[in-house]
Amino acid sequence: MWSNERELQFLECYQTEPVLWNSKDVKHKDKQCIHDAWVRISEHMEKCPVAELKKKRDSLMATYRSHKRRVIASIQSGAAADSVYKPIWFAYKLMDSFLNNIVQCRNTLNTDTQLLALIIKEICCKFFSNLTCILCWSSRYLLQGSDGTCVFNFISP
Repeated sequence: MWSNERELQFLECYQTEPVLWNSKDVKHKDKQCIHDAWVRISEHMEKCPVAELKKKRDSLMATYRSHKRRVIASIQSGAAADSVYKPIWFAYKLMDSFLNNIVQCRNTLNTDTQLLALIIKEICCKFFSNLTCILCWSSRYLLQGSDGTCVFNFISP
């Protein structure tokens, strides 16, 4: 049986194995490294079968993505910074701490928009030491602190 505490324990183990979740990891496509990472997690989780761990990961990721979509939708709707959806699901904060820059919206940004987003992020990083991400949709920008609070929110002209 998976309690919330056990799921958080699993996520903490999963977080320590970026080869499993970070596509930019140099060993992300190395099947042996991936297998070894799952075995390490299994050992830490009292020999829980890898198949069960993968199923649990899939379930947690589906729920995480659902909440992430709601956050994105509330930003796209033009909600004020204090009205942006803030998930209360027990695992969201932990998962978002390491997956936020991995699981992103699928909207395509043109080169000018990407450049503007990069400039905004660089400037704001000088003023906000806890800045962890920038989210962009159409011409709306949101910079989020490591604690999940909005530190900068604007619509470009």
